[in-house]
Amino acid sequence: MMGPDNGVVSGGIRMVAIHRALGIGLIGCALVVGLLAAPAVLGHESGPEFIDSFDTTLEVREGGALAVNHVIDVHPHGEEIRRGVFFELPEDVGPLTEFSATLGGEPIELEFDDGAVIVAAAEPLATHQSHRFVLRYRADAPWWRQSSGTARLRWEPVIEQFELAWRDAEVRIAWAESLGEPQWPAGGAVDGGTWTRTLRGPLHGEDADAAIERIELRAQASEIESGALRYYGTDWPWRLLLAVGILGLLGFLHTAWRAVGRDPDLGTIASRNAAPEGLSPAAARFVERMGFDETNFVAALVSLRVKQAVELTVDEDNDRLLLDKRPRPASDLSPGERAMMAALFEGEEHVEFGPGDKRAMQASSALKKTLGEEHRGRHFVTNASQRAWGIALGVMLLCFAVVAVVVQASDAITPDPWVIALGIAAAAAGLFAPLIYFELFKAPTRAGAEAKRQIAGLKRYFEDDRAPVSDARHFIALLPYAVALDCEEAWRDRFEGEDESGLDADTAEVLAWYREFQRRHEQIGAIIPIIAGATAANTAATASAGGASAGGV
Repeated sequence: MMGPDNGVVSGGIRMVAIHRALGIGLIGCALVVGLLAAPAVLGHESGPEFIDSFDTTLEVREGGALAVNHVIDVHPHGEEIRRGVFFELPEDVGPLTEFSATLGGEPIELEFDDGAVIVAAAEPLATHQSHRFVLRYRADAPWWRQSSGTARLRWEPVIEQFELAWRDAEVRIAWAESLGEPQWPAGGAVDGGTWTRTLRGPLHGEDADAAIERIELRAQASEIESGALRYYGTDWPWRLLLAVGILGLLGFLHTAWRAVGRDPDLGTIASRNAAPEGLSPAAARFVERMGFDETNFVAALVSLRVKQAVELTVDEDNDRLLLDKRPRPASDLSPGERAMMAALFEGEEHVEFGPGDKRAMQASSALKKTLGEEHRGRHFVTNASQRAWGIALGVMLLCFAVVAVVVQASDAITPDPWVIALGIAAAAAGLFAPLIYFELFKAPTRAGAEAKRQIAGLKRYFEDDRAPVSDARHFIALLPYAVALDCEEAWRDRFEGEDESGLDADTAEVLAWYREFQRRHEQIGAIIPIIAGATAANTAATASAGGASAGGV
């Protein structure tokens, strides 16, 4: 039988055992909690850096000015966030002033780069801990006055610029009661004179909020001081100057063209089966177009080949033109052809050239110079003084237009959209109108009009007359003119030289050369890429550029 003392002892032993069991249980729970918390702690020390919070307060003060306050908490790891962050400043609230910033309550210097602000410390931030930046600035004219009598304030949440991970953000609008009741933005919560919208960022995972849209606050424009309002202005001096400039330039160009540049009416054009009087193939094209291009040179080469002055072949493999000089009296050649021959051969008997060859360029220049000396002034005039005046007036208008657009685009308070539109139109007129009329000012003389009438008659003969041509001599004689006037295909298709038994040796040889050339290259225009220095390869380059408008520095 157990005595009283034995019961007390046994009860004490049981109590000690219970206390020990509870202690062991508490220690075990603590270990479990610690183990569960360890990944989070380790993740906090070694995980990705992020913006912990980005809170913006928009304080609308009496009169309508806007005070902006950003409170930015960052958690750097020294990779993307080393000294701080940067982001683009808002554009919808007008000019910004009175910038200041602090880090942990201590002032820091701000940097600006092409519309962005850099909020950063001078030295790298300590990693694996939070740092608070505060940025303040002011917008004196944040409101846009609308025709309905209301004023609109737009705000793009800055946090949406960041590609960095972020946790929380808030936009708060504090409203001055003296301005009357505003029309608050959609969403958010209103508490008296304060509107608040909170956002959960990507670090909340599936609970993150969708991208926030632009915030718009509206109020009666009459409640806002005029200095806080922006609106479209009316700048009549610039409007009148640009309008008069455009009309004046176009009026001068058109009047001058009607006075000196209009081509005379050629009258009824009759088909003509002979070359224009006194004009070589290259000269016929020069007079018709009142200018020079690569086809003038090609037509002169074909004319030299038809006259047996050169042997002409194309090396397809190497994309080169081969020329061999033949003995031929110089009297059979036109002045332009003689000048071209002299520049091509320079005392040699055989030459080769490819795209952009210096010798071909010199020969082309010699032909162009000789054609100009022969026919400019005699068959057409360029009206150089009218051209010069047109270019000078165009440059003046272009300069005025650039100044007007720059002045209006830099006016963030009262820009005039009509001045900007007129400025763009004036710049286009000043640039393109003189260039268009530069060509239109060229006009044929009386002799030139007659020559152009003959050229037009020959083109009609090439293109409109469908009667077959069987005379090989006639076909060969007009072939260089067909090349010069871009009628080679039509002229070639009309030739039906089946009976060539009576041909002289020269005509037969040239005809055989042309048929072989046609078989290989289809038409003589194949020479033009070599003359022009062009290549058959087309290249395309694409470039892409991108990047975040906000991030760490």
